[in-house]
Amino acid sequence: MDFEKFKKEKVFQRGRGGSDSQHLEDERLFHALLERHDEIERTTKKIEGGIESVTRVVSRDTELVKILQEHAVGMKKRFDGGRAIRSWDPLFTKLFDERNKIKMRWEMLEDGIKVTLNGEEAEVRALIDLHDETLHAFVNHGFRAAKEESPYRPK
Repeated sequence: MDFEKFKKEKVFQRGRGGSDSQHLEDERLFHALLERHDEIERTTKKIEGGIESVTRVVSRDTELVKILQEHAVGMKKRFDGGRAIRSWDPLFTKLFDERNKIKMRWEMLEDGIKVTLNGEEAEVRALIDLHDETLHAFVNHGFRAAKEESPYRPK
């Protein structure tokens, strides 16, 4: 997928995410996950029409498990409500533009969360795959990946 037409120098393409209490809480959760990324592991399996991912807190820290689960639910609410995140990032801009074509289900696990993402269109499935690659980068590299456009691929 060619994102060149969307690429700009950290221009917020769908407005900033906000500074209200919900946005600040979402940001707090995301930053906590990035900060403690070395305590988290993520696996992904391709399934018909999408992916199934399992993200676990390997340290078993119950507070971090709660943060991970709250983050996933909060991002789903933002997604459903059209409240952009990372609107300077072409991948996330496109994901939000196509959000009505993506189906998401989750199951809370004792040590994390299992998420299934599906899309009927090939372009939407490609976005799901790129988003998954991006989340793996966040888990593997923390803030270093989060400050770059998606998907982050270390050199």
